Amino acid sequence: MKITNKKFNFKLMNDVSNIDNFINKSFKKILRDKLRDLYDAFLRRKFYQFFLKNFFISQNYNINLVLPSKGFSQLARKKKLNEISKIKNKDIICLGCGNGYDLLDWLKFKPKSITGVDILNYSKSWKQIKNYLDKNKIQTKITFIQKDILRIDNSRKFDFIVSDAVFEHLKDFQKIIKKCNYLLKSDGVMYASYGPLWYNLGGDHFSSRNNIKEGFNHLLLKKNEYLNFFKKNVSNLTDEIKFHGSAGIFVKKNLFSKLTGAEYMKTYSKNNFYSKYTVVEYCPDAFQLVNKDNTLKKNY
Repeated sequence: MKITNKKFNFKLMNDVSNIDNFINKSFKKILRDKLRDLYDAFLRRKFYQFFLKNFFISQNYNINLVLPSKGFSQLARKKKLNEISKIKNKDIICLGCGNGYDLLDWLKFKPKSITGVDILNYSKSWKQIKNYLDKNKIQTKITFIQKDILRIDNSRKFDFIVSDAVFEHLKDFQKIIKKCNYLLKSDGVMYASYGPLWYNLGGDHFSSRNNIKEGFNHLLLKKNEYLNFFKKNVSNLTDEIKFHGSAGIFVKKNLFSKLTGAEYMKTYSKNNFYSKYTVVEYCPDAFQLVNKDNTLKKNY
């Protein structure tokens, strides 16, 4: 898919850092996140574990927990991983680290090292993080590499492969999962969270930005109609990075794996990965929209 737009021009060499993303979280935000996580852990997750236990019963893979969107916080995910395998003094590689600010959340678990990899250029953000580490004399070593995941040297092995909001963007997903086998130690663990998937509301990370009813445009519109929709709604490069999570870049470069949940799980299995714990989050708004719209209901 080729998309050209005068106000949106992007090349891989462009630095796409979002340096307004402040590293230090305020006390109020930290307190809010902790209170929310307590509420989720002791009330919301227990309720949904019972209420939604059969929600995805037709799927042909094991699901440990079903939750509505954002029902399993980043902190809860990392804590769960630490329960499965202790992170302290271990080596982590993060695939698709982006700006890298989220890597700081791993520091509370005291890993030995973190290697962040991304195909895009985030040099300004990575420099900001390195300055933060030096200033605060943090012992965990964090290294950043701008490179295609498939070109990473296989000689070094890691205890953990971690990735957030990346797997849905990997066009060569099967090759990359095979690559992960080479990068991971024999007793290593891979953690990944990703979505929305391509066949869901906002699966292109773009269509639902202005109106939820347009959230399936990437599937329903004809190719030329979708190109026109993109040109009409895309922002300039700076705003796409700052306000829209770089969604315009993903669409312009067609960075989507376009796999179903079952296809992801099948790929893991083919490459000798098995699930220790699987959480599926669904979008209540999308569920209601599909049930109310006959066209969507027919297709989905």
